Amino acid sequence: MDVEGRAYALDRLASADILRRRVSKALYEAALERVGGTLCLSAAERLSRAGRGDNVFIITGFPMENVCETDGPPGAAVLAYTLRELGLNPALVTDRLCEPVVRAVVEEKFEVEAVSIEGERAEGEAEKLLESYEPAALIAVERPGWNSKGEYHNMRGLSLSHRVGKTDYLFLGARRRGIPTIAVGDGGNELGCGLIEETVRRYVPNGDRCSCPCGGGIAASTPADVLVIAATSNWGAYTISATLSLLEGAEYRHDGKRELLLLERILKAGGVDGVTGEKALTVDGIPTVVNQLAVELIWAIASV
Repeated sequence: MDVEGRAYALDRLASADILRRRVSKALYEAALERVGGTLCLSAAERLSRAGRGDNVFIITGFPMENVCETDGPPGAAVLAYTLRELGLNPALVTDRLCEPVVRAVVEEKFEVEAVSIEGERAEGEAEKLLESYEPAALIAVERPGWNSKGEYHNMRGLSLSHRVGKTDYLFLGARRRGIPTIAVGDGGNELGCGLIEETVRRYVPNGDRCSCPCGGGIAASTPADVLVIAATSNWGAYTISATLSLLEGAEYRHDGKRELLLLERILKAGGVDGVTGEKALTVDGIPTVVNQLAVELIWAIASV
């Protein structure tokens, strides 16, 4: 099977509506129409254009109450290790609340930056990071994205703005500079999902109207150049890593055992499942064994 065929299989696997949200198909098809090709392949091709030694920002961490959830940081970590093996210099970006989990999942082996929750300060920090690192690309993995009124929300429509560092400024600054932006999301309230904002408003519960005073809905408004929609964002990030490895003729290494190792690091740092709220080796309520099987299938498609 050629790279395009494998990428298509990875796309379909990662976007399977295993959580029965009944919106995954609509979001995936909307992203496919806007991107114009297989999602994980389109993302990997953008990354493959970066030159050896170039910096790449990976933005992740989704706050849940006063902790970070398990979806996002593992996908970011696998992307970071993949990019490093291909000669790039990844740096992770998050906020103060999620920083301990993000640092733990990569064992302090990569630069980790944190952006403020305060608007003017965050905008200045984002500009400084872009000027300092001069990244060749930005990737957001399960990172909150503000809505049309500049507010952040969880899937229940409740405001997260008092907890979330405003990393949207990084995407806005990158787009002004012509730097490619890639995003991975699963619910429509993530950074980059502005590419399919109208679809999120139409199909996702609370998409058009939230439960907080802003009333603007949870639909993220900041777009990405390429948006990968998955059942859970980690899987989407893994498919990008796997496809990039295929394009570059490299070995894709992430399997079920490595997945458990990453989740164990997150739990030790205080992370929880974003759906159940439990300190468990699960992601978005998906049982551990099911998550491991999906990870193994991604590995098999990229390796066999």
